Formats: sequence, structure tokens, C-alpha cells
Amino acid sequence: MGVYTQLSETDIKDYLSHFDLGELLYFEPITTGIENSNYRVTTRRFDHEFYSILTLVEGENTSRVPWVIEVMKHLAHYGLPIAQPRVQAIGERNPILAGKPTLFMESLPGKHLEIVEPVHCRQIGAQMGKLHSVATAVSISHPILFDSEWMAESFEQSQSHLSDSQKQLISQAIDYYERLSTSELPRGLIHGDLFKDNVLFQNDSLVGILDFFHLSQDLWLMDLAIALNDWCFDSSHRLLPDNSRAMIQGYETYRRLEQDERSSLTALRMIAAARFALTRLQTFDGHTFRKDPFDQITRIQQLAAEQPH
Repeated sequence: MGVYTQLSETDIKDYLSHFDLGELLYFEPITTGIENSNYRVTTRRFDHEFYSILTLVEGENTSRVPWVIEVMKHLAHYGLPIAQPRVQAIGERNPILAGKPTLFMESLPGKHLEIVEPVHCRQIGAQMGKLHSVATAVSISHPILFDSEWMAESFEQSQSHLSDSQKQLISQAIDYYERLSTSELPRGLIHGDLFKDNVLFQNDSLVGILDFFHLSQDLWLMDLAIALNDWCFDSSHRLLPDNSRAMIQGYETYRRLEQDERSSLTALRMIAAARFALTRLQTFDGHTFRKDPFDQITRIQQLAAEQPH
């Protein structure tokens, strides 16, 4: 369940009074994700229907809203496929709803992919490379969200869910991160969450990148590692080398990887998988996890077998 704040029809109608989008036809919660609360909202003015996404920003993300909006506007200006905010008829800033800051954006076309081919991976690689290139002009006022210190603290809190062999794998990944985070590998602004469920395709063309609340400064290679881990394994956790090659080729149309980055990529992929395993381990509610952390641990096992010792 990805919705923390439940809204009524009256709540939505009151919110819509700040916008010139007509009458409410329909709304529903979006139950994927584990951080913010998101709703699909459909309105009609005269004979035109508007499809929007309403986000209530939860928890620690609230302090990041102005900066995230600034970065999204910058990236959209340079042609990245990012949803445009709905223009208000009343006021300049999105109103507070249920005591939470909000984002109200157009709903982009397209769908999340179920079957991923190299043609898709090449496009996400290219958009990632473009993001890294154009974001060098952005003022980065926020530190790494999930640094090695965060990983170590989260690891200590998650011990009871892990076997000895799983603990060893995650500990190894944290050690890699502590070493690489002080290296000379290039870094800058990263999206930080380029999973398939944050990217929209229409007729095999990438038309939307979503969810920018993991934006932070980190190794650029971290973004590539996160995406490779999600887009380049099949449902049986087997590596898909054609997908991996296509994503890297797409990325390098904007920025060539350095040799040290190439030699560090497998270690970064282990780090990325450990990061998301730890994030998901923290969602345990006494009975289950909101997202399965153990598929990420399987990723680490697969990648560790390829990592030279």
C-alpha cells in the first residue's frame, strides 16, 4: 500500500477549487511506491477532460519540495520528458492538503513496461546521460540521501531479518561504498530511482520520467547501477547482457564512461542492490514488507559471483 493519507471526494474538490480544470469526474489512489501518497484525478471542463496526478508529500520529503520542483523545471527546460505542473487559478504555490505539501502535475501518456528490450534500455540510458549532463548547472543543496553511513545504520537495524550469508553480502557492499565514495569517480546530480515503474513508454518510445524525490548528489555511476539492476535482469534473476550493453551505449551518447567507472560498475551495482534491500527492509510492519527486499539481495548474490576478488 503506497498511500498514507486518505482523501475524501470533498478533500479533492476543495483542492481543485484552486485550479481552472472543471468538475471532478473521478479519483483513485495509486497504491504502488512506499514514500509519498499519490492519486489519479480526472476532471472535465466543458467537453475537455484533464488527467492529473496529485501527490501529497510525506515525511522527510516535505523539506525537499521547493528544490525538487526547481530541478524538475530545469530538466524539463532542456527537453527531458517530465510532467508539467498544473497552473493555478488562485495563488502561486500549490495549496497544503491534509497538512501536507502537494504537487499537482499533468498525467503523462504511456505505460510502465512489462517486457524490456534493448531498444528501451538504450533510451533510458540516453535520458540518464542527458540528465547528468544538463544538471551540472543545478545548484546541489542536498547531500547524498543514502550514503554509506545511512547504509551501515540501516544494516544494524535490519539484522533480525537476514541470514548470516545475507549479512555478509550487504556488509561487503557497504565496504565497497565506503571506499568508492571517497574515490575520484565523477559525481553530480542523480535521479536515484530509475526503476521501470518510474518510466513511461508509448509505442516503444520513452515519454515520461517520474518521481524525483530521490534526487541528490552521488556518484553518477550510482544512477546507472540502479537502472541496470532493474532493467537488465529477467524474472528468474538472470543477467540480460544485451540490455546492459544497450543502456550503457545510450548513456555514452551523452557522456563517456571513464575506465575507472567501467571497472567499478559491478561493485556499484552491488551497492545499489544493497541500498534498496535496506530501504525495503525498513518497511516491515510486523507481518510483511511493503516491497520485497529479498529480490534485491538475490541481485547482490548474482553480481558478487561476477565481481573480481
